[in-house]
Amino acid sequence: MKISKILLLGVVLATLFAAVGCAAPAAPAPVEVTKIVEKQVEVTKEVVKQVEVTKQVQVVVTATPLPKKTYKDMTVGFIQTGSESGWRAANTSSFKETATQLGINLKFYDSQNKLENQISAFHQFNQDPSVNVIVLAALDVTGYDDVLKEARTAGKVVVLEDRRIDADASLYYTYIGSDFITEGHKSAAALCDLLKNSAKKNVVEISGAVGASAAIDRAKGFREKMGACGIKITQSQTGNWGVPESKAVMEAFLKQSKDIQAVFAHNDEEAIGAIQAIKEAGLVPGKDIFVLGLDATANAFKYLISGELSADIECNPLLAPQVYEAALKGLNGDTTIPKWVPSQEGQFFAAQAPDALKAILATRKY
Repeated sequence: MKISKILLLGVVLATLFAAVGCAAPAAPAPVEVTKIVEKQVEVTKEVVKQVEVTKQVQVVVTATPLPKKTYKDMTVGFIQTGSESGWRAANTSSFKETATQLGINLKFYDSQNKLENQISAFHQFNQDPSVNVIVLAALDVTGYDDVLKEARTAGKVVVLEDRRIDADASLYYTYIGSDFITEGHKSAAALCDLLKNSAKKNVVEISGAVGASAAIDRAKGFREKMGACGIKITQSQTGNWGVPESKAVMEAFLKQSKDIQAVFAHNDEEAIGAIQAIKEAGLVPGKDIFVLGLDATANAFKYLISGELSADIECNPLLAPQVYEAALKGLNGDTTIPKWVPSQEGQFFAAQAPDALKAILATRKY
């Protein structure tokens, strides 16, 4: 090193000056001067060597790693949309039951399907020092930027479940849930198959809540694929995920026109509402009008078995194990988790063997 060489040279020169430049009664012999210089050089080399060893030790020494967090270290603030359907009830149960099984401290908040309630709950969890994970089932696709930035500042791990939002991906850890656009694709393919022998393909749509990512993406996906067989959406109205409102919507559709070959309902409750209205209008669901739903809940399986519901595209609500696993990785600084972890889902049809459908229903948890 340059500093070491300079230091060595300085010591040598200083020694020479001290040996030959100082006044003395009798100057030492040249041989003695050489020995003195050599001795000083050896001492200087040893000092430099010790300095280098010290530097190397400083580089090698590292801080002791912190112990990894476990589920028992997690306090989760879960902001649920509400209790608007059987699917949602199963989703809530999944989080509560799994938290108990894993020893997670869960703070549950029912937003009662109000966006302002979700924002308020988010603020509260951000300010709660015991909460280190926030799970959000978003009611809308927008409106969360400020609370997400607040959460990042507070050091919270944020996981989205079931529904996407329009926000910078850096503001949350990951999203775990369905591909709603693909569900729309599957719905269009299923209705195309059901209507393959129909001269007309007039379909009415009972959509989910306005602003919900599930409703937006299912509608988008359906429209991307419905043209493959000539489906035409003649009427569309939200049923807000519920049976009574969807029944009223279907009644209004039928009053305007009974020239309807199929119903594309965004969830099972809406499909069941449509079935009730079709029956009260003196028509036979599954024969006069095909009905398709999404979610594949246990209640909907009963309508599949009876043939009144023609097809059901699954949307799995039992997401808690995946969400908690991802959140724990986030707490431990894992940066390998993708921004979207899809759930595994299937699809079911009334044309399947009734015994097979009954066997699935017997094991259905939602």
